[in-house]
Amino acid sequence: MTRAETQLAGYYALYEPALARLGKALRAKLRERLPGLTEVVYLYENQNSLVISYSATEKGYEALCSLALNPTGAKLFFAQGPLLAKADRNKLLQGSGKVVRFVELGTVADLGRPDIEALMTAAVLQAKLQLDASATGAIIIKADGQRQRASRARAVAAKKPVRRKPKPKR
Repeated sequence: MTRAETQLAGYYALYEPALARLGKALRAKLRERLPGLTEVVYLYENQNSLVISYSATEKGYEALCSLALNPTGAKLFFAQGPLLAKADRNKLLQGSGKVVRFVELGTVADLGRPDIEALMTAAVLQAKLQLDASATGAIIIKADGQRQRASRARAVAAKKPVRRKPKPKR
């Protein structure tokens, strides 16, 4: 097991066992469905959320989709979600964001549903990705960097009070 896999296993341990099992099984299905894509892992401690983005690059914000776990369940987020409207015949996509929409996943079998598979296919086509079944993707853990940035931001905020510029007088 690689260091990244070990870290990811530790992140799953933060959740109830049933939710952790669901998250692991969904991840396995997504890795199978999206071979060769890089998994970019984020841990948002303040939101109790673990997010695994599936990207052709090492940048999570360029992801095709993302699996998110939080105490309330699992969600599959689609980048460019509003553009997938034609593939969303059953109106599964939720959210009102300009870029990202999601579907809730209650079981691993949900990923195999024809309507969710249609969304996945449309997302791959829209991103113009050529998935290679023999390719292996990498795992990049971004959670530690996040924690360090947040820690530095808190330290800076504690040392310097925020000063606002006075409004110009008329």
